[in-house]
Amino acid sequence: MTHGTAVLLLHGLCSTPDELLPVRAALRSAGCTVVAPRIPGYSFDPEAVVQKAGPWRAWIDAVEAQVDALRREHARVALVGISAGASVALGAAIRCGTQVDAMVLMSTTLRFDGWAIPRTQWLLPLALYTPLGRWWSYRERPPYGVKNERVRAWIERELQQRRVSRAGAAVIGVDHLREHDRLIRHVRGQLGQVRCPHVLAIHAREDEVASLANLDLLARGLGASRLRTLVLDNSYHMVSIDNDRQQVASETTAFVVPPQLPGLHQAEPSFHATAPC
Repeated sequence: MTHGTAVLLLHGLCSTPDELLPVRAALRSAGCTVVAPRIPGYSFDPEAVVQKAGPWRAWIDAVEAQVDALRREHARVALVGISAGASVALGAAIRCGTQVDAMVLMSTTLRFDGWAIPRTQWLLPLALYTPLGRWWSYRERPPYGVKNERVRAWIERELQQRRVSRAGAAVIGVDHLREHDRLIRHVRGQLGQVRCPHVLAIHAREDEVASLANLDLLARGLGASRLRTLVLDNSYHMVSIDNDRQQVASETTAFVVPPQLPGLHQAEPSFHATAPC
């Protein structure tokens, strides 16, 4: 076993690890081993014409296997997830118990109640759990989870040129949404089973997808004593690539990396990638 920290980065639903590139660079600069997996049936598959969702339990299986492997080689293992990735992190923490030392949950969405959620949201179960859903999918639209107008324009250009951007896929099918809904229901019912001792929840005050009430759900389920919250004032849902992304990266790194001993070598980042500002 080494004496370092390993961090597993979990991107959003039907998206790619690119969502967390600034965080990944900061963690690597701090000397962490960083793994940003593409999870079959969860991540966007660039080779597939049609994206096919796997069962949510298979998503958790994949993360659990990664945690087990990292645990054998590292003193500490942390999970960092954004949006649906935060739900996946919580699901894995429920499964893995004390094997997870710390979690950073960004834009946790246990309830879709942000300012951009339409009033017809209550009809969503009809699309997810009845035959009506075969004719429906979610199409990404402005503001694409970002408050920064230049980043937003950049995402829009990406979506015009290909099927996925730094903020996620242009279209998310009902199968992915159904499995995510099932995962959310599981997590909300089992939050009390999370044994991870240190949890940081980062959330934007103006999150258009999930309001700050989601932090209250976390506090009630996890217990306020081990939950630290950070509320951002200049971002929307995709906090890792929006105006506050540098603060998100630095706070995440400070939370998951224990204080370094004097003279300990810290690895240089293998790349530097950020969105335009």
